[in-house]
Amino acid sequence: MKFPQGDAERPAETKGELKGIHKDGLFMKHIAKVFLLLTLIPGVTVADDKTQPPAPETETPNLSMQVASRLLTEAKELELSSVNVLRNASHIRKQVSEMRVVERSLKDKKQKESYGQSIDTLNGQLELWQKQGADLRASSANLKNYALALIEEGFILQWSDWVKLTGPMRLESSQNQMLAHNTQIRSVHPSMLNRMTSTPETVQPDSMSLEVPAMTGQQAPADLDIRTFQASRDLNFFAHIEPLTKGSPEPLTPLNEIHKWNFLLSDMNGDPITDAKIEFSGHMPGHVHGLPTQPRITAESAPGVYLVDGVKFQMAGWWVIQFDVTANGKSDTIVFNLVL
Repeated sequence: MKFPQGDAERPAETKGELKGIHKDGLFMKHIAKVFLLLTLIPGVTVADDKTQPPAPETETPNLSMQVASRLLTEAKELELSSVNVLRNASHIRKQVSEMRVVERSLKDKKQKESYGQSIDTLNGQLELWQKQGADLRASSANLKNYALALIEEGFILQWSDWVKLTGPMRLESSQNQMLAHNTQIRSVHPSMLNRMTSTPETVQPDSMSLEVPAMTGQQAPADLDIRTFQASRDLNFFAHIEPLTKGSPEPLTPLNEIHKWNFLLSDMNGDPITDAKIEFSGHMPGHVHGLPTQPRITAESAPGVYLVDGVKFQMAGWWVIQFDVTANGKSDTIVFNLVL
């Protein structure tokens, strides 16, 4: 039996993936390209019509989004490469496990020692493959994060009169945010106050393993991406969402109140997408319910600017909002994570 001995014995289909990929150098090379291109971005003209925000500028190329498009494509390729590398690492790990079983069954001391050396060699290669996969994944994440920052910059340049929210969505402060799904607790007898805010005494964690998570919800991951500027899953569209509400300095999201959103949609070059077919849905991870309403796109206020009516959040916490978009012969999905 032959075992891999360094790069020379690595599978041909993965050897090219590993060769010449250096995380820091690759990322900095892309950053240098980005800064060079961004120095060429011209100013955006402002329309003379003061009655409503002007339509986005379409004659001036949006280089921020064009660069973001290329970076996201390369980030996706790096992610796929990392998947292949980690798959090979998993295969080696399986080989090691199988060989350990054989090693334990050997009676001959020399054979056992030889097998142990082969296992040590494979373990050394396993560490290299795992590190390479982690490096590729980190490079992909760095490129994606930088690309999403460029998307935000591109939307602000292209839709300067429409974009009011540049950070994550934030909830309006309220004195009554204690909710039972779709009902606010308006008043309770003082003797019931503690019972209304603590776990019911009848809940037995051992016998209600399914019910307890449904009642308590699911904690949002610490590294959850809560940006309101996102790319679609298959990299066909860019989008931005924000509530049409008052707030200082940015619009705030009300709780238990029907309100409207703007949904801004562009292609990968930053050009507005018009006449799109858009479906809206949302849910809370860990809960058994979605939104209490059925929001709909009711108008296209300007090229690429869609009005969403009927949005309502009945609970604070982690919400996943999904837009299914069909336009220009393409169908894709854009997902936003909100922590309200």
